[in-house]
Amino acid sequence: MDNPVLLTVLCETFLNENDHCTLPIQVLSYNNVIGALFHLLHGKRWDVPRTEGYSERVIPRFISEDYRVHFRISKDMFDTIHEEIEPKLIFEHRGGNEQITPRKQLLLFLCYMANNETFRELGQYFGVGKSTAHVYNTVTIILPSLQRQDELSREIQLLHMLPNIIGAIDGTHIRLSSCPSNDNDYYNRKGFPSMQLQLVVDNTLKILDVYSGWPGCTHDARVLRNSSLCRRAEGGELFGPHKVIVGDSAYPVKNWLITPFKDNGYLSARQKRFNKALSSFRQAVERTIGHVKGRFRRLRELTIHEPKQIVLTILAGCILHNLCIIAHEDIDLYIDRDNDNHTNNYVNIFQNDVGGVEIRQQMMENLP
Repeated sequence: MDNPVLLTVLCETFLNENDHCTLPIQVLSYNNVIGALFHLLHGKRWDVPRTEGYSERVIPRFISEDYRVHFRISKDMFDTIHEEIEPKLIFEHRGGNEQITPRKQLLLFLCYMANNETFRELGQYFGVGKSTAHVYNTVTIILPSLQRQDELSREIQLLHMLPNIIGAIDGTHIRLSSCPSNDNDYYNRKGFPSMQLQLVVDNTLKILDVYSGWPGCTHDARVLRNSSLCRRAEGGELFGPHKVIVGDSAYPVKNWLITPFKDNGYLSARQKRFNKALSSFRQAVERTIGHVKGRFRRLRELTIHEPKQIVLTILAGCILHNLCIIAHEDIDLYIDRDNDNHTNNYVNIFQNDVGGVEIRQQMMENLP
């Protein structure tokens, strides 16, 4: 693989493909996130007029604020990522054009994720050619340890009065410039093509689970039902005793997933109070989506046409988001309102589990 020019393929430890080209990823610790970044996009050069010396002579004079403007991360964050992944991005040079340095690869990748320029425009800035993606497949999902789940639930209860919650789930739509393979299933109910992105986040806005790849017309609950998260949660593999995540009314109630009481106009005062407390915590996932799209503007609309490349680019943005959360990289400055959240505005289509309904009732009754 000569001349790697752009990071976009997630490391094998995190990817797993299913029939719908969906690639779930678990992004937790700093080391795991850094380890995932070194496998992202590689390609071949093509001959076009290019700007010379931009990354070699201009960018080295950037101060940290310049990095934030152009790459949406600080210079310290860039240096940290570069130090960790540099050895993994050095390949044997087999002749031909000059090999692109790991530093330039990372600069190009971050510039791509932070902005909306085309590959051609970025290639001219950085003096490199258009890239072609290569995909790596396979891996496992790992949620927080039982000890960390206990810590999360205590932290969340202190703020929101609800016990045993470790995270919030929600879906959003990543706009596409066109439907892959002219498949009209990518059109959502608002009439634009998109790909579904499902996230589970904790109270710090760190992403605990990502699942992407389903066409825009798909119901949020169906996306969840087909995810590894759901299959393993149903099998009792993911959550500690009594631990749950919370979601909105598009999802069914389960013994590991709690949603609000349906407002039919006759809710009791206790039910309304419970719904308000639940909604208060669910803002964490809405803020996370706003940060991912606000900071890494590439995800506001993707012009890529290959579903696997679309998914990998989405996941790359989620990895960068987690790095920013871990490093406390001025999160609030980049949070935008996400107008594509709840695009389909579906209601739950699956039956609620009896056990989950009982847990929700008990949580409501135990509110202080």
